[in-house]
Amino acid sequence: MSEDDPWGLADAPAVAVADLEPLPAVLAEIAAALDLGERIPVDEGAHVDRPSARDLPEVDALVRQGWEPLPVMSFGSDLGLLPVVWPVEHRCWLHDRVPAFGVCSYGPGETYIEPDMRNPQRQHWELARTARSLGLAPPPGGRLWLLRSPWEGISTSSLLLAIRQRRDADGLGWDAVAMLRAAEQVLEQGEATLWETWSGRQADAARAWRLHGSTGADVDRWIRLGLGPEDLTVLTSSPADGGAGLAPDEVRDWCAAVTTGGEPRDEDVARIIAWRRIGLPSDAPVRRLTGVMFEREPAHVRAWLEAGLTVGDIVAWEADDLSRALRWREAGIDAQAARALTLADPTLTPEEAQAFDAVGIERPARLRWVEAGFSAAEARAWTDVDVVAAEARVWRSLGKGPDDARAERASGGGALPLGVELGWASTGAGRDDVNYGVTDPPGTRGQTAAISMEAVGGTPPFDPDLP
Repeated sequence: MSEDDPWGLADAPAVAVADLEPLPAVLAEIAAALDLGERIPVDEGAHVDRPSARDLPEVDALVRQGWEPLPVMSFGSDLGLLPVVWPVEHRCWLHDRVPAFGVCSYGPGETYIEPDMRNPQRQHWELARTARSLGLAPPPGGRLWLLRSPWEGISTSSLLLAIRQRRDADGLGWDAVAMLRAAEQVLEQGEATLWETWSGRQADAARAWRLHGSTGADVDRWIRLGLGPEDLTVLTSSPADGGAGLAPDEVRDWCAAVTTGGEPRDEDVARIIAWRRIGLPSDAPVRRLTGVMFEREPAHVRAWLEAGLTVGDIVAWEADDLSRALRWREAGIDAQAARALTLADPTLTPEEAQAFDAVGIERPARLRWVEAGFSAAEARAWTDVDVVAAEARVWRSLGKGPDDARAERASGGGALPLGVELGWASTGAGRDDVNYGVTDPPGTRGQTAAISMEAVGGTPPFDPDLP
């Protein structure tokens, strides 16, 4: 670390502004959408990386030379101070041209790239404050930092994994200061000590690839997954040969699914093979199955596949109650809709759900009526007087029906009974997004009624935890 210039303020960028190529299409599309305040849907089942700094041509060129970009928006992350302690000849920087976006999921099939709600100025200020607490100058803004391993026997990516393990083993914490302290120790002690002290599945994989003669970026992804050369061979070999029959690009998703986002485990390879043997196709959207793979055994899910249910069906039902899933499928009701309806009212039958279609209640509204414990005929009657499910609960709690609402409407009233004052909470901007503080009559079906009964210490009409 240079005491006079720890942040390399005097260092020129690795690529001058005049030499930068135009933004690649994937980032240009995001930048254009953000400028218009729009969002871009993300294909959750696609086996592709989400856009990142690695899509920049200048970053890609440096990555091919062994450099590792620190995450975009690293301010506030645990890596924000690393450039300060990294050997000067093994660090460089570029102008940060990555649009500030976030990836948000609002439910199955509803994941979007949209404007980042974080405040970059706030993040920069927090990192600057942390730097000052250590006697360092504030970091310069607008930089994308890249690091290179100072040792030929280990890549930057693997070195960062080893530094994190040292941080955790020494109980230093999880912030930028902790990573700085751990990096200082590892870099000062040298490569030989690192290989003696680094342990675990990832360390074993790194050693195996090193013995194999591979230490670069080509094997970094396997090391992160805790996979050595022999593990990769098993996962990509034919099931007839005892392997999993996966393409290399499919391995990462399968590993992520069986580890449920945690650290690699010794049994991961065997678990993947077990799931493949029940008939899951190699290109199945297994990341969507992560919860199922965590909760269920392969033998349990085999029955769902043998019954002809798709991965999407299994995900929707969380592999719970096959007989119910088959009843709803036989009724021709989409698995996601069926699951939502049965969570809204576990006692609901397919025929009762179809009755809402018969009386002309739209699908989104149907779910609200079911949650609130109304039948299709009742929903139709309330809809005819322009009262939504949330409001109908208020009328019902007072012992009033659609005819009462119609009479009050005729005399200038609104969607709620005249003179009623009660508490409420809203989860959205729509009329049906309001939850009014009323108690439903005893025996009322629906998840909303169950919750309201529990709130006042009553007995819900059904077990709200029943799948």
